Amino acid sequence: MIFRRSFLAVFALATGAITPLTALAQGAPSQTQIDGQSGQQSAQIPPQFRADAERAMRYVLPADFMPRAVSAISELQGRNIQPPNSQGLGLQDMIARASQVPGFPDVLRSHGFTPETFIIGMTTFGMTLAASNGQVPAGMPSPNPSNVALFKSHPDQVNALMQAMGNPPH
Repeated sequence: MIFRRSFLAVFALATGAITPLTALAQGAPSQTQIDGQSGQQSAQIPPQFRADAERAMRYVLPADFMPRAVSAISELQGRNIQPPNSQGLGLQDMIARASQVPGFPDVLRSHGFTPETFIIGMTTFGMTLAASNGQVPAGMPSPNPSNVALFKSHPDQVNALMQAMGNPPH
């Protein structure tokens, strides 16, 4: 679906965070691979990406984030609201661009989000998922333990959000 591909692109650090992180990780071992090994170096991570990653990994997802995000994505898709392509942008620029899309902030607001809380939440979701699957390069921050616990206690919600984003669970 076109929307889903665009939706993933706009969240270059959210769902797309998996893409840059995976790209950085190619050729660089993941933290899981490094544990107990010496002599490995971490990938060079651009400062802005590192700052955004640290912000996202510190963010605590609300307990009801995933079901609300699924509903918001479904409504955005139903209204054919396309977020702008913001691949490669930092969080603040992504938030600013998404805030300008007609109807986008209104749909988010109806689900209890602002553009900022939605994009940071989606970034946190994507990065926590990537970290849970060992898809982050060495030296990246670890996910917030509260988010890891939320994922473990609600795997059905994790799968539902992945499906809503167009990424079926593996």
